[in-house]
Amino acid sequence: MTKHVLAALACVCCAAFASLVPHAEAASVYVVRPGDTLWAIAGRLGVSVEALASANHLSLTGTIQPGERLVAPGGAGAHSAGAAVASHPAVSPVRVLRMLPSRGAAFTSAVVRTALRFLGRPYQWAGIGNRGFDCSGLVYRVFSAMRLSVPHSSFGQFQEGVAVPRSALAPGDLVFFHTYSYGASHVGIYVGGNRFIHASSDRGVIVSSLSEPYYAYRYLGARRI
Repeated sequence: MTKHVLAALACVCCAAFASLVPHAEAASVYVVRPGDTLWAIAGRLGVSVEALASANHLSLTGTIQPGERLVAPGGAGAHSAGAAVASHPAVSPVRVLRMLPSRGAAFTSAVVRTALRFLGRPYQWAGIGNRGFDCSGLVYRVFSAMRLSVPHSSFGQFQEGVAVPRSALAPGDLVFFHTYSYGASHVGIYVGGNRFIHASSDRGVIVSSLSEPYYAYRYLGARRI
């Protein structure tokens, strides 16, 4: 092989590598948009909010500004997209997302921010916030603040909106579980990073993980209002 051929091959390889660098960087850096929260960004990247905060030396209660560049832990953007395809090989994730209605980043961030304001409130059967919340009462109160009317029962809320595959969950979606009764007997609001906020009968308004065995076993489905 001549020196000219070797040089040509080296140039081709360098050009190919250089063309890949911007794509790799794009998959590992997220530029904060107006209305974004750490919880919403973690949900988009498919990582836990703790991992996102740690990778960027932020606190969970800290603030982020539009235009700020956040590092996605472990190239999360590319990984989560690949995982979605692998878990649903017969369904195109792009097609699923196109079929689902989108409320936009400003709306979903407002839902999450409003819900998080009630963290720590006590549980009260049928409560909508005066003295506490039950699970559907929390959803009712949050969506009322968004000027959207939903029933004050988890069973009724499960009939609203459109079904969302678990692989396409986004902040602001409602997640449902069968707990004390068959069917949608418990509901929470997805906040991203595989987590949801809900009114627990023994702990009040808390944030839990969908991966916790109790909820993973009882997961029923999700709806987008």
